[in-house]
Amino acid sequence: MLREILETIEARGGGLVLVEYSSLDHPELVFAEIITGWREKGIIPLIVDIGDTLHIFTSKLRMMGVNIEVEDFPVVKEIGNTRVGNIVGEVHEIEDFDYHMAKYAQIAKKVPEESKKHTIVLGMEKFSFTFMDNPPKLERYFEKINRRYLKYPDVKDVIFLNTSVASEYLTKSLEQDYDYVLRLRGTDLSLVKTPGGESVEVR
Repeated sequence: MLREILETIEARGGGLVLVEYSSLDHPELVFAEIITGWREKGIIPLIVDIGDTLHIFTSKLRMMGVNIEVEDFPVVKEIGNTRVGNIVGEVHEIEDFDYHMAKYAQIAKKVPEESKKHTIVLGMEKFSFTFMDNPPKLERYFEKINRRYLKYPDVKDVIFLNTSVASEYLTKSLEQDYDYVLRLRGTDLSLVKTPGGESVEVR
């Protein structure tokens, strides 16, 4: 089902995709299928790894007997210490938004051109821990960091969000900003939002 959903989104010109899951689900399997499908098409995405989530995902996959190669993927680390993939830069300061923006922009220059139009963000909920009880500060994050990068033509972004951990405010803000919302429940993945709210037929 995931492959069909992604192919449908690609056929419609791509967009910004939010993958919601709970602590009981296995988002690492969705992640593996996405990067496997992209690699088959010659796409090497940028991975933004927040709080060592890439290490967690790949470790769980290995325990399930699923081996994926990510060492050639450019990775931007945001907080966390376990280095997985081809690290192109690290940003550990998240409260100083202006510094964060400047640092990220500097690192982005090092990302190979072929990886700039496909990005996977892992561990988004961990980014908000510092200001989970401060909605105005979280809103400032969206204005200065997230929304500034949205709506670039041809960009395909996939962000993974653990809704068991994320605040309702963070979840709703991301749902509002992203074109497509996929919801994982157990092994079932459903498409719950599309641009404009129109239905999408999955082949």
